[in-house]
Amino acid sequence: MKLWPALSFLTASLFFSTFLSAHSGHDHSDVAEVTVSNAQVREFLPASKASVAYLTITNPSEHATVLTKAELDGLGRVEIHQHNHVDGMMKMEQVLSLKIDGHSSIEFKPGGYHLMVFEPEDQLKAGQERKLTLYFNDGNRVFTQAKVVSLQEMSEQASKKSKEHSHH
Repeated sequence: MKLWPALSFLTASLFFSTFLSAHSGHDHSDVAEVTVSNAQVREFLPASKASVAYLTITNPSEHATVLTKAELDGLGRVEIHQHNHVDGMMKMEQVLSLKIDGHSSIEFKPGGYHLMVFEPEDQLKAGQERKLTLYFNDGNRVFTQAKVVSLQEMSEQASKKSKEHSHH
């Protein structure tokens, strides 16, 4: 009976084609993905037209990447900003792109880099989560959830961090 060799060939062909197609979409180079942690956005204060978001971006790869844009669901505009000391004065300015070196992290925090958020489509309330999307110059995007926190909660976190660092 010559059916058995034909079935064996067909089975083997299906197995290998399935194996190859399952792995064809994978990049097997050791490219590590950028990660985001501790993303949070402060509620808008009464009568305020802007608020702030903080997060940490980690680039575990060997190569630098450049953050070019951020979006936060429910907000019309998000800008990357940095505080600088100029002539003894603290000055905040927009940054159009931010290089993140390989094997490094950048913490967005008070007095440094941060996201300014504007034009809320609806009210941000403490306890909510909003989708945060970060765009990079190589076309990659990173999605995460940013927790909405109150001014009081954000102040308490900053105070706690300050106390932790003073004990070192």
